[in-house]
Amino acid sequence: MKTITLPLMLILHLALWLASPSLLRAQDGGDEELRVAVQALKEEAARLEEENEGLRNMLREMQDNDVYLVVDTGNNRLAMRQGKDVLLTARVGTGSRQFVKEETGRNWLFESPTGSLTVLGKERNPVWIRPDWSYVEENMPVPAENDPDRIVRGVLGKYALILGQGYKIHGTKYKELLGTHFTHGCISVGDDDLEILYKSVTIGTKVYIY
Repeated sequence: MKTITLPLMLILHLALWLASPSLLRAQDGGDEELRVAVQALKEEAARLEEENEGLRNMLREMQDNDVYLVVDTGNNRLAMRQGKDVLLTARVGTGSRQFVKEETGRNWLFESPTGSLTVLGKERNPVWIRPDWSYVEENMPVPAENDPDRIVRGVLGKYALILGQGYKIHGTKYKELLGTHFTHGCISVGDDDLEILYKSVTIGTKVYIY
């Protein structure tokens, strides 16, 4: 799990670079602004370190016979582990980090969730209920909540693992995009890997996303 600390290392390097005396001397009256920026970076680094330490502690507490999933959103990779053994690695799609805004003022940022989640349910042949943002981003009028037009079949693959709050691990039609940030927040997986995941995990399986 060494890659967990990479964002923290980048932030620390940037903070040191910003704080270098030569750079500070080169700024004309910008000392205070730089100090504020450096302090903000230090606080963000501390927050990330606390978050990552919590994740590392949870992983250490996993028993040898527990199957769990780890999703690296930075590199778009998923690993299924049992204790210290890696049972499966897969390229996945994660949140595109794109921003969509509606004229009424509503807006959406398409990011995958992070932290410790749990598989709350399992579905075969999942059906996608189109949310409002899917119409907004295509400049289409938003229909009523019970409009049958919202029901779309066959776009989420054969299986889905429910993570809660609208997020799932599911299949995709866009297999050529696996390994990139292209989803609206869910974790997209290829057909073969998805079938293995569906058959291997149970309700209650832990999913760690960072």
